Amino acid sequence: MKPYPVSLSPHHEAIKDLEDAARKLRERFRSSVNEALPEFARQLFERQWQESCDLTSIEEIQPLALVYLISCERCVHDLITKNYDGVANSHFEKCVSEASNDIRAQVIGLWSFEGSAIRILRERTA
Repeated sequence: MKPYPVSLSPHHEAIKDLEDAARKLRERFRSSVNEALPEFARQLFERQWQESCDLTSIEEIQPLALVYLISCERCVHDLITKNYDGVANSHFEKCVSEASNDIRAQVIGLWSFEGSAIRILRERTA
């Protein structure tokens, strides 16, 4: 018996194309957020992103990576479902700006907290 090539249904092809488009959009979003971050925030974000890539539980995801993922998925969902006003490119840029601002604020908050903890420890030991 000779095997016949299996053809995919039009619905399966459409889903495959949509998944590919979403993957490319996520990649573009990440590179755009990365470019929008100042150097001090970019380094910490990249480190936390790399640490979170191999994890299997959402509870283990680093804070900056989690902020990024939530922003990214919201943006991708909005663009795919056309849940935005105006031009898609403007919505994308707005999402990138909001994500980079949120990450920058988290980094500054982490530094402020860690700086305060270090200062308190130094005062106690002095």
